[in-house]
Amino acid sequence: MAKVWHRRCKQLFAAWVIAWLYASPAVAELKTHQIKAAYLYQISKFVFWPESRKNVSQFEVCQLGKDQYGGILDKMSGRLVFNKPVVVKSVKDLDEAENCHLLVISSPETIKTEALRKWLKTHQALTVVDGDEYWDKGMVTFVLEKHRVRLHINLSLAEHSGLSFAANLLEVASHIYRGGPK
Repeated sequence: MAKVWHRRCKQLFAAWVIAWLYASPAVAELKTHQIKAAYLYQISKFVFWPESRKNVSQFEVCQLGKDQYGGILDKMSGRLVFNKPVVVKSVKDLDEAENCHLLVISSPETIKTEALRKWLKTHQALTVVDGDEYWDKGMVTFVLEKHRVRLHINLSLAEHSGLSFAANLLEVASHIYRGGPK
């Protein structure tokens, strides 16, 4: 009886270890996306928006492409940015992003840099991307440094769109691109 119990305990322990090993990356990724979503909401408060962008009925957060946040961005809905309710929506292309304030670009490799810059010239939207290799497409780029989510800020791209950042946000950025090639 004791041997059966001992063997069953080993099996349960082994099953728990295997489940934990497989779940760890998924949990870590979920936590990373939660951190990024929280950053997005806070970042929007440290952007100097032109008055014309504040005179709207809602603050639009748009996700261009596949939802890489697993629905976490939807939790921003109803919160307030410059006393306007946040509305989260998905868009298929830049034409659909006409009224977006914050544009999360899920697949930046599918957008040509020059096409984005041309669009930003007439649309004052804060662009956000993941991955340092896309620094030229995001005014805010999320990167992982030493297993922590960090921000890279592209001042040149923001200025191109008529946006600027509060010094508080620039202080927490681990890298600031001021113009020209990286």
